Amino acid sequence: MTQFALPLQQAIYSRLTAASISATIYDDVPDLPAGMPLANFPYVAIGEDTFLPWSNDDTVGNNATIYLHVWSRYAGKKEVKTIMGEIDVALDRQSGALSATGYRFVDCLLEYASVRDTNDGETRHGILRYRVTIVKE
Repeated sequence: MTQFALPLQQAIYSRLTAASISATIYDDVPDLPAGMPLANFPYVAIGEDTFLPWSNDDTVGNNATIYLHVWSRYAGKKEVKTIMGEIDVALDRQSGALSATGYRFVDCLLEYASVRDTNDGETRHGILRYRVTIVKE
C-alpha cells in the first residue's frame, strides 16, 4: 500500500491543478475557523484513500479509492455541483492524464458522488470517490 499512496495523491493533485478547476486544491487545508471570510471558498481537499493490493508473477498492482471533498458557501448547491463536474471531467476515465514516475495508471473511475448540507446551515459539502487501478512499472 505505502508505495502507491504518495504517487496516487501526487497524480491526483497534479491533474486537478492542471485542469483549471474553479476552486483551490489542497492536500492539507489551512486553518479555516468558523465565520471565516467567503473568500476562502470554494475549495477542494484531497481526502481519505484506501488500497487493495493485487499482484501476479510479473506485476505489482493496487486498486485504490480516493475521496475528494468540495466545500462551498454558495447559497445553494450549484457551485458545488459545478466544481464536482469539473473534477469528473478531469478524472473519470482519464487514467492517461494521471502520471507518477515509476507507476502506470490503468483506470480511474467515479464510484460515488454526493452533495450534503452541513450543520452550520451555510456550507455545502460535495464528496467524490474514485477507484484507481495503478501498477508499478
